[in-house]
Amino acid sequence: MAKVNGAQSVEKIAGRKIVLSAGVGKTNIDELKWLTKTVLDEASAWKSTGWAYIADCAKMSPVGPTEGAVLVDMTKAFVDAGCKAFGFAEGSSIMLKAQAKKNTERSETGVLEGHFATVDEVLDWLKKEVNI
Repeated sequence: MAKVNGAQSVEKIAGRKIVLSAGVGKTNIDELKWLTKTVLDEASAWKSTGWAYIADCAKMSPVGPTEGAVLVDMTKAFVDAGCKAFGFAEGSSIMLKAQAKKNTERSETGVLEGHFATVDEVLDWLKKEVNI
């Protein structure tokens, strides 16, 4: 069952070492801090073996610079906690894709990332290319 806080929700993908978050509309710093903590809690058992993170951004509004800074910190925290790959489901939004790429770049983690239209496409990519 998904955990929800404001615009954000978090759940594990059954049978795989993947945490999925989904957002709807506009989010804020408090929700992003909750998101970071909740994802880290969900993935804590996989730190030594590795895990993947999927952000379903298709229904999200772009974030401002302050929220973007929180997302950069979130990326670093996930990589430090054993995250091997980030998959983004962005629908058809060019703005969200550009923003997600820039935030990952700014994290300077070098984490593998993929950008797709749907969560199903991200799941396929993680299975085929990352073996998660």
